[in-house]
Amino acid sequence: MAEETGLILAAKAGDQEALMQLLDARQEKLYKTAFLCVHDPQDALDIVQDTSLQAFLSIHRLRQPQYFDTWLIRILINVSRHYYRRPLPPLPAPEQMLDAHRQVDLHEDLMQALAKVPAKYRVVLILFYFNELEANEIAAVLRVPTGTVKSRLNRGRKWLREKGGMQHEA
Repeated sequence: MAEETGLILAAKAGDQEALMQLLDARQEKLYKTAFLCVHDPQDALDIVQDTSLQAFLSIHRLRQPQYFDTWLIRILINVSRHYYRRPLPPLPAPEQMLDAHRQVDLHEDLMQALAKVPAKYRVVLILFYFNELEANEIAAVLRVPTGTVKSRLNRGRKWLREKGGMQHEA
């Protein structure tokens, strides 16, 4: 942890190699999050690339090093917002998803159901279940009150049960 804090402080001071190490360590998590948001491997890669570029351009604005991951996820969400406004592409066949999406380890029915969840609920579900962020951390990423995050989580779960065909809670 101390080593990572040192890398974050070095990156903030302008050490590009330190920032590269931090981003490299998070590439898979960023890709999975982006893919779960847009359901397209190329768009997900573009989002990760744009997120990395934005991180390089704005690392000096990071105020608290302990919130580096939250800051980075916030950038990813902001970069991917315009993708939410587009219709989602159809999901590829399950065997293609395993190869093309770096083994995103999800059941086909969950992927299909998640693709149909309204974007404001989907992003909260992804951050909570796949990035394992707490409600207050999600609130910081999305810049909304914690109560809003909790209600979106509940509504997203309810949507999955009722309209997404999921028998068990996500």
